[in-house]
This record gives sequence, C-alpha cells and structure tokens, in this order.
Amino acid sequence: MESRRRVQLAITGALVAGATGALAALYASAMAGLAREWTSSPDASYGLILLVIAFAIAWQRRRRFAQAADPHAPSYAGLVVLLIGLGVYLVGLLGADVFLTRTSFVAVLGGALWFLAGARATRMMAVPLVFLLIAIPLPSLVVNAVTLPLQFVASHIAESALTLASVPVFRDGNVLTLPSTTLEVAGACSGLRSLVSLGAIGAVLAWAGERSAWRRAVLVLLTVPIAIVMNGLRIAATGVACEAWGPQLASGGWHTCTGWITFVVSTFVLVQVGNAMTWLDCQRTCSTNVAEA
Repeated sequence: MESRRRVQLAITGALVAGATGALAALYASAMAGLAREWTSSPDASYGLILLVIAFAIAWQRRRRFAQAADPHAPSYAGLVVLLIGLGVYLVGLLGADVFLTRTSFVAVLGGALWFLAGARATRMMAVPLVFLLIAIPLPSLVVNAVTLPLQFVASHIAESALTLASVPVFRDGNVLTLPSTTLEVAGACSGLRSLVSLGAIGAVLAWAGERSAWRRAVLVLLTVPIAIVMNGLRIAATGVACEAWGPQLASGGWHTCTGWITFVVSTFVLVQVGNAMTWLDCQRTCSTNVAEA
C-alpha cells in the first residue's frame, strides 16, 4: 500500500512538473515583462516582496501539499478553471492587455493544481496563489480611473488639516494656494502607490496574524482609509514646512523623506489596529467565559 502511494505521488509530481514546464513556456514573455515592471517601476516594486512571500509559503507547505495530493479525486472543476484561465490568456493576448495575460497565469496555475492534485491539495496552495494575484500591478485603466479622485480627496484632507493648523489656504480642485507657495497634488502624490503597498502589507499581516476570516478582511479594508488620510496629512505637513522654511521644501529630499515617514507611520498604525482588534476579541472572549462560568 505504501509503495502504491509513493508511485501515485511520483506520477502526480511528474504531471505537476510537466504542467509547470508547459506554463513556463506559455507565459515566458508575460512573466518576463512582469519581472521588468517589478524591478523598474516604484509603483510595482511591492510585487517582488509578495512574490517572495508566496514562494516561501508554498515551500513551507510542500510536504502537506504532497500528502494531500490525490490524483484520483474528482477534479473536473479544476479543468474548467484551467480552461477559463487559458481563455482569459487568449483574450488578453489578442487584445494586447498584459493585465489579463498575467492574471490568467494564476487561474491556469490554480486550475492545473486542482485538476492534477485535487481540491484538498489545492487549498494548501490557496494563500500563495492569492499573494501571486495581488503581486500583479493594477491595470492602467484602473490606475487612471482612481488617481484623480484620490488627488481631490488628498487635497481636501490637506486643506482641512492646514485650516486646523491655522495656515491660510485656498483649494481649487487639487491645487492648494498658500501665502508663500502653491502646491499641486499631482498624480504621483495621489497616494495610490502607498495605498497599494500598504494593502499588500495589510494582506501579509492579515494572513500571518489573524485567524478569523472577517478580521482578516477588516484589516485589509482598513488599509484604504489609513493610506488616504496619511497621504493627505503628508501634503498638509509639506504645506506647513513650506510656510515655515520656504517653498523649496515642496520637492526634493523633504518630499522623499516625508513619503517614507508617512509609509512607516501608516504601517505602524495598521499594526496597532490589528493589535487593538486582537485585544478586543480577547476581551470579548474572556467576558463570555466569565459569564458562562
């Protein structure tokens, strides 16, 4: 029985290896372009971190995946997912849409695992697949659609913060006029980069530190308001600095420094929110246990 099990695992491993080779050949061009974007674009660099995390989790779960693999389990649903992923790849290829071709890789990979190893083994690799999906940069259509609204929201938050700080300011759209200078909240300052990066960190923290599905979802969703508010406060801080030390602080080293500081503070706030959720859940559990006793 044990030898038969080993033979089945060897066959499954060979099939998975063959499928992996076929995927590598099919997606070589798309993955090469994705790697170039990860390494050359600051807006997509978070993808490298998520890629490493996905591989680390997959490697950690490799033995459990092998034990759960069952080539005889009904897996026609996996074949359907695989075919849908290939269809999405074809649509992306014909339409020159790199986002579709890249996301189809995750669908095809997940469908292939499901078809070859069964649903139980595929669940072992669900988290790495999700991180791979998040690592793919957003399409230009989405980026262009959300950038301008984020600029307006950031400028509005900055206006409110400057007013509270007793700094005279007049806002016209995404332009803030101060006594000493004029600040334009450009597309690069919309906060989208920090929002996506913080969302990636939130996904990692949610997976590593939370056990409840709803708490994981809440922690990831909270990255959106945290990133938006912190970016608005960063712009307000730039306005205060310009009033105190000169308009040259609107760009250059100060601008870069405040960007890093804002991201670090945003991450700290997110971690503290997670700790607060854990504490509240512990308090509620302790109260329930005391009541039952």
